Amino acid sequence: MLGRYVPVRLDLDSAHLVPGDRQALGRLVEAATWIDRIYWRQRSEVGGQLKASLMDGKDATTRELDRLLTLNFGPWDTLNDNEPFWGLSRRPPGGSFYPEDLSREELEGYLRCHPEERASLLDHKTLIRRNGDRLIAVRFEDAYRAELDHVARALAQASTLVSHPGFARFLRARAEDLVSGQLERSEAMWIEVGDSPIDIAIGPYEVYDDGLLGVKAAYEATVLVRHPSSARVGELERIAPELERELPGAVELDPARRRFRIGMYDVAWAAGMTNMGAKAVAAMLPNDERIRMQLGGRMLLFNNVIAAKFQAILAPLAARLLAPEQLALVREDAFIAHTLLHEATHALSTCFVRGNGSAERTINDALRERYSTIEECRADLLGLSFLALLTQRHVFPDDMLEPAAVTFVANAVRSLRFGVGSDYARGAAIALAHLKHQGAIRADGNGYLRVNPSAVHEAIRALAGQVQAIATRGDYQAAGDLIERFGVIPPEVAQALPRFTDVPTDLEFVFTDSALLDA
Repeated sequence: MLGRYVPVRLDLDSAHLVPGDRQALGRLVEAATWIDRIYWRQRSEVGGQLKASLMDGKDATTRELDRLLTLNFGPWDTLNDNEPFWGLSRRPPGGSFYPEDLSREELEGYLRCHPEERASLLDHKTLIRRNGDRLIAVRFEDAYRAELDHVARALAQASTLVSHPGFARFLRARAEDLVSGQLERSEAMWIEVGDSPIDIAIGPYEVYDDGLLGVKAAYEATVLVRHPSSARVGELERIAPELERELPGAVELDPARRRFRIGMYDVAWAAGMTNMGAKAVAAMLPNDERIRMQLGGRMLLFNNVIAAKFQAILAPLAARLLAPEQLALVREDAFIAHTLLHEATHALSTCFVRGNGSAERTINDALRERYSTIEECRADLLGLSFLALLTQRHVFPDDMLEPAAVTFVANAVRSLRFGVGSDYARGAAIALAHLKHQGAIRADGNGYLRVNPSAVHEAIRALAGQVQAIATRGDYQAAGDLIERFGVIPPEVAQALPRFTDVPTDLEFVFTDSALLDA
């Protein structure tokens, strides 16, 4: 199990940072370590207890078991549909967000009887608990007050050290907002400080861990150092309104009110959900739909993580998957470009369901537990569609069309290895099954996959329109039909999987003191 992860040292060259920023990194890491404690509690009631029971263990097996627990934040294998590796009990679908015995059917029945409680119970930032025969909402800031007080103290200390005045103001505001639970003010401030030499994304963001309803957000923290190439990728910010107009069924939005900032960063430290299981190569934040629609967001590309995944995983996997004459088409620049546009897609188009008579119903609320799979699939498909469009318009090099298609296929197969419980894997399976159905990929006589790049682009463009329509209509039934029909690995791809069992599935971050220097 540990062999599926390749350790990657997050060494950091911070010599270009002024002393105050180098010292502030240590305080940001301190805040992140407290986020870890919250996330252990969110994942399950037992994970932290099991880890604590190993504290005194000295033998190699105990140390390896501790690594597995840390990688998965509990005794369940996130790369194998949360199968238990310690004990026999599977992780409750909703982790600790809900009572362990609460089913989706019981909760939906309760909400029908108590519609006035719907908003609080389904809030992204509340836990649901039983109180006799009632269900009650417990706000995150109350449940995790002790940990959040420590987080706030460390952020406030960092604010006195950093060189960027706007980032200092954000840190003070975020410290207050995490404790109060009113995050909107600091989220808006964070969007505006994308040029700070150091940065942190910290708070409850992603809902992937909520397998019951797909609405509860998990805490995470990523400490970042801005990479020099940010200036280059930042040029793509002006393209966002144009891409939005190209979306199937696009509606006119007010670009003057929203700003999308794009930056390239090296990850110095990761905590909470961002350090659990498979590691993200990028993020588009904040996730709050109303803030995203009104003010925009920030796209974070993780330079050192992207490079590590391509070199240690994607390139050797492609060598065992694809016909030899197509290997040269698997390129890191195509991987980065699709990553960039995948994340941009998350931020584009309305976050609210159209045509249902209620402008306030989010797509997340409409699609429920199917939302994350549809959203990751949508971002993958439209990301490639946008890449083809921008290549034709010479924003990307003219020679990237074929590499983009072949790299997309290889990367989709890489995502399959996250396991059937992963929304990324299900989204990738949908794309690959559709490509097989359309004849865009096929196996040759030696079992290698051959990709028809032009057919890939045509098939992905058509499927992207279908998935975008499902999202904007909030069509729960159509989402389920799509996942059931195409969310299965094509036989040609399944037959190739045993050829790269020796290739790691993902990364294990190894943190070093070089991330802290003067901390």
